[in-house]
Amino acid sequence: MISRRLLLALLGAGALTTGALARTPEARSGKLDEAVRGLVEGRSTPGIAVLILQEGRPVYSRIAGLREAGGTAPIGENDLFRFASMTKAATSVAAMILVEEGRLGLDEPVSRYLPAFASLRVRGLDGGEAPAERPPTIRELMTHTAGFSYNFINRPRVVDAYHEARVTDGLDQPDVTTAEAMRRLASAPLGYQPGTSWEYSLATDVLGAVIEGVTGGSLGAFVTERIAKPLRLESWTFNAPEATRSRFVPVTRPAQPTGTLGTGYVAVIATEGVPYPATRGTATLDPNRAFSPVAYHSGGAGMSGTLGDYARFAQMLLNEGELEGARVLRAETVRQMTANATGSLPTLRGPGWGFSLGFGVVTDPAAAKTGLPAGSYGWGGIYGTQFWIDPTNRVVGVVMTQTAVIGSGPVANAVREAFYAPD
Repeated sequence: MISRRLLLALLGAGALTTGALARTPEARSGKLDEAVRGLVEGRSTPGIAVLILQEGRPVYSRIAGLREAGGTAPIGENDLFRFASMTKAATSVAAMILVEEGRLGLDEPVSRYLPAFASLRVRGLDGGEAPAERPPTIRELMTHTAGFSYNFINRPRVVDAYHEARVTDGLDQPDVTTAEAMRRLASAPLGYQPGTSWEYSLATDVLGAVIEGVTGGSLGAFVTERIAKPLRLESWTFNAPEATRSRFVPVTRPAQPTGTLGTGYVAVIATEGVPYPATRGTATLDPNRAFSPVAYHSGGAGMSGTLGDYARFAQMLLNEGELEGARVLRAETVRQMTANATGSLPTLRGPGWGFSLGFGVVTDPAAAKTGLPAGSYGWGGIYGTQFWIDPTNRVVGVVMTQTAVIGSGPVANAVREAFYAPD
């Protein structure tokens, strides 16, 4: 269980009001307990932390299992988790702060801030290349329609160029600076003409570099000053001090190379290639990157922090930009950035999902088959983290593990589905 101290801290996020799920029945808690217990006892993850809020009040909280495979220490409420791709939400909020201030335009070309991206090439499936018709825009970075990819997405021909250029996915290579990471990515071809398709990608890393260009400082410094400090997110960091290493939950992965859950797990060692079954690619993971004092601030994968602090950030979004008197974004800005912006383009989460300016968005609940109502949004991370925000029922859910199951779905989905299961 999460301590009374943490629960009291979270109570300030909002007042409890009546809603469709305002009084969580015992049956719902029982289903959640069964799901959480099953994930740990079934050896899908050594340990898991879950916090679900409604109207800012905790309606379910559990911390279960161990910090690491083969250990004896339980996960604690102050433990630190690598957010991986849940970093993207924070980077997107940071970008929209600059948009509100008139310092960044959604339809401006990326090359205005990063000249290395002025003359990009596009590589087709046949291996041929052609000049990009134009540089991608800031909006296309935020919607993953800019033409970039990830190594683990394994796009034919493009992934070969990424390997040749030593493009990092923001999960390894702890000695690479922002300038070098962007130089390598700009030297590789795009996978399609900007604005014509959707592919999960390093676009948010580029967005982070744009933010650094606009502000003249690091992405982490801007996130700290404009998001973490107002919301009192004391744990949020990009380059974690060595002194905090003992608070980090170690990273494991499924023992089976196919990513099959329920078969046990093993520790992930530095710079290990982990299979990505969905595309038969490989994700190169270096858990020690979190402690590098020089690693570039990966806007798509580089942040760490606690379960409770991420829940406060998510509650700010549900509150349309405000938490306990601290306003981070205007309400109309949050509504803009959480509306589907990709039309009917197929996205990583499949049917029923679209993508907004930084989040996956449920567009068709029947097709999505998640239990989430239309308009719900969120994302997850490759180390087994996930959050969702359900404006209809005024619910925020955050699930944290450090089991690299190649995406957050296999573990966290079981928790979310238990919460929305019929009583």
